Amino acid sequence: MRIIGILAGAVALMAGFGSHSAGAAELVGPQDLKANWLDGRTVSTTGPRGGASTFAFAADGKVTRAGGRPGSATEGTWRVDDEGFCMKLGQARRESCYLAIKADDGSLKVVRRQGAAFVWRR
Repeated sequence: MRIIGILAGAVALMAGFGSHSAGAAELVGPQDLKANWLDGRTVSTTGPRGGASTFAFAADGKVTRAGGRPGSATEGTWRVDDEGFCMKLGQARRESCYLAIKADDGSLKVVRRQGAAFVWRR
């Protein structure tokens, strides 16, 4: 099953974050994401290379980003799916899909299903 492979990869990524907790990785489901993170309030992000930006996910499926690389796209769309959420910014040819893993401190490790993780905080 695809979700088992994704979860195994997510757990491996969590081990790489240097977490000092013995807690298990907890995937955040799409409805929880929609209710508690993709709810219009600003989310601060830190990328895998330390870059910072903020996102606001509106209820109508629009997303706005501030910060990031100069010239990078600032508006796009988002949606939840069976495993997490997907978004497409600017003129991207396709959307990118993500899993969210809850950390002990309440932040989320947002992992591109194919790529490196971002950290979200409120």
